[in-house]
Amino acid sequence: MKIAVIGDLMLDKYDFCRNRVNPESSAPCYTIERTEYKPGWAGNVALNLVRLGSEITLFSNIGKDENGEILLKTLDNLSIPHRIIIDERKSTIVKERTMSNEDGRYHYRKDRESKEYIQENHILEVIDGIKNGDYGLILVSDYRKGMISERLMSSVKQINLPVLADIKPEHKKFYKEVFMIKPNSKEAREMTGLEDDLEAAIKLKSDLETNVLLTRGEKGVAYIGSNGEKFEFPANTKKFFDTTGAGDTVIATFAHFFSKGYPVKDCVYLSNKAAGISVQYPGCYAVSEEEVFN
Repeated sequence: MKIAVIGDLMLDKYDFCRNRVNPESSAPCYTIERTEYKPGWAGNVALNLVRLGSEITLFSNIGKDENGEILLKTLDNLSIPHRIIIDERKSTIVKERTMSNEDGRYHYRKDRESKEYIQENHILEVIDGIKNGDYGLILVSDYRKGMISERLMSSVKQINLPVLADIKPEHKKFYKEVFMIKPNSKEAREMTGLEDDLEAAIKLKSDLETNVLLTRGEKGVAYIGSNGEKFEFPANTKKFFDTTGAGDTVIATFAHFFSKGYPVKDCVYLSNKAAGISVQYPGCYAVSEEEVFN
């Protein structure tokens, strides 16, 4: 089953550096020894799906700028199929991370952000692309940076395919009656006003009439199904090196195995296992199907 991935896209830039004495002041000083680029947000979801072996297309928008050109080249180098819209109103979003070249330690981050909601003609372009693309599943990666609008989601739901969505609290109402949402504990609490994340997930299931896959950090994951299913899995690792992108890994792995016809409980178990592998590496790490099964 082919998967359409729709969502906010950014360029992840990693500068691997060595520390040095700053001759000007006591502020930290780093010498860049190498730079790596990766696609972030929906791009990381797409990369995870490709690494797992899914057939996908990534739909998103970026700016007409140098960072956008680097991002397109990065997608091509990673063999991620895409239909990227160039929006001249916006700038390509970039997160620049400074990492230690010796141990991979994360020192600091600089963000360059631009948020403009997707234009009507671009919504039609995305919807037509999905309708004419023989897809069986839609995965939405919403980071509230403009690609996902209420109008877009209304149109996506009318396609009548299962929709899995990684959502932001501010866009909660967009996702009523989709197949599944994947909030983390903080987001679930924020959307419901409840302190207990499991109770919050149950309320979200009721409020939005959807299934809920709750990511709980070091507590693992929980699934609250609209048909009464409920199960939890503890975190599948004892080593948490870097949780960056772990939520992307969870929803991508769930979508991959769900599209292959695996039972929901197996999809949740395997997505939790994949996240346990991902967090053992610095930065965003895409897990292969072989790693999941081994």
